[in-house]
Amino acid sequence: MKILLVFTGGTIGSTIVNGSISPDENNSALLIDMYRKSGESAEFEVEQPYNILSETLSADYLNSLYDCLCSHNISDFDGVIVACGTDTLQYVCSFLSYKLGLCGVPVVVVSANYPLPDKRSNGLNNFCAAVDFIASGEGRGVFASYQNGTEPVKIHRASRLLPHNAYSDNLFDIFNSTYGEISNGIFIRNSEYSEYEDDIKFLFEQNLSQKSDVVYIVPYVGMSYPKINRDTKAILLGTYHSGTINTSDEALKQFCNAAKDYKIPLFLTGDSSGFEYESKSQYANLGIIPLPPASPVAMYVKLWLLPKDKIDSVLLPFGGDFYKI
Repeated sequence: MKILLVFTGGTIGSTIVNGSISPDENNSALLIDMYRKSGESAEFEVEQPYNILSETLSADYLNSLYDCLCSHNISDFDGVIVACGTDTLQYVCSFLSYKLGLCGVPVVVVSANYPLPDKRSNGLNNFCAAVDFIASGEGRGVFASYQNGTEPVKIHRASRLLPHNAYSDNLFDIFNSTYGEISNGIFIRNSEYSEYEDDIKFLFEQNLSQKSDVVYIVPYVGMSYPKINRDTKAILLGTYHSGTINTSDEALKQFCNAAKDYKIPLFLTGDSSGFEYESKSQYANLGIIPLPPASPVAMYVKLWLLPKDKIDSVLLPFGGDFYKI
C-alpha cells in the first residue's frame, strides 16, 4: 500500500524546546518511525510544503497545500494523509473538501492533541487509524481521523467538523454524524450515517483570496454589528444553540437593511428543524437565509472559495457538507 504523506506542522509536527511547543521538520521521520515500531508496513512518499503552528494558517498556506497535492497524481496512491495542527484543523478539512470533492482516493487529515513524544498524545493513534481507513477502501473524498480520550478513533467526513469547544481538544461533527470508527485496525462504518449526493457540478478551481471578504458574526448578548460596504462578498450569521439570534434588536435590523442596500447575501448557520421560536419567524423579513444543518466553518470556507456570482451555490450540498435529516 502506497500513501502520499504531507506534513504541514502543527502539534503533530512539533517538539518542546525550552518549554515552548515549536514546529520541528524532523517530526516527519519520528512519526513514520513510531508507526514502523507499531508493526505496520505501508509505504510513504513524503512532502512538506510548509511547517507552521496551526494558528498561523492563512490563504497562502492553504493554496500551497493544494498546489503540493496537485503536483502529484493522487490516483497513483492508495490514499493521502495530511498532517496539520488542531487549532485550524476544520479550515484545512473544509478547504480540501471543496477543492478535491469526492476524489477517487481517500484523503485523511490527522493531527495531535499533544506532541508525539508526550504519552498523552493521540497523534500516533490518529495516524495509524488513517492508514487503516485507507486500507479499508471504504471512502472517497476528504476525511479526518481523530481520537477523543480513550474512545475508538473516529473517522469524520471532513466538511462536517465543528469548532473545538474552549479548553477541550475533543473533536465532534454536526449531530455526531461520524462516518465510522476504527476498532482493532478494522474500519466500521456508522450505519446511521447519510449524506446528499453532490449537487454542485463545478469545481472550486480558484485559489483562496488573501482575505475572504466574508463577514462571519457569532452572536453574543449586547452585541454590536460591524460596518459593511460594497466590497463585502457575503455575510454569515452564527446562532445560539437553538438556532436563534436576537431578531428584535434594532442594531440587527439596521445591519440587515445595510446588507440589502448593498445587495450582500445574508446567510445563517446553526438552525435546524424543531424549536420554532418566534424570533425565527423574522428571518425572512430581515432577508436572512437559513442554511441547512452544516458546519459553520465549512460554510464560511465555502463562501470564501465561491466566486461572487456563484454565491447562491452555497445552498447546495457538496462533498457531504450538509447533514441529511
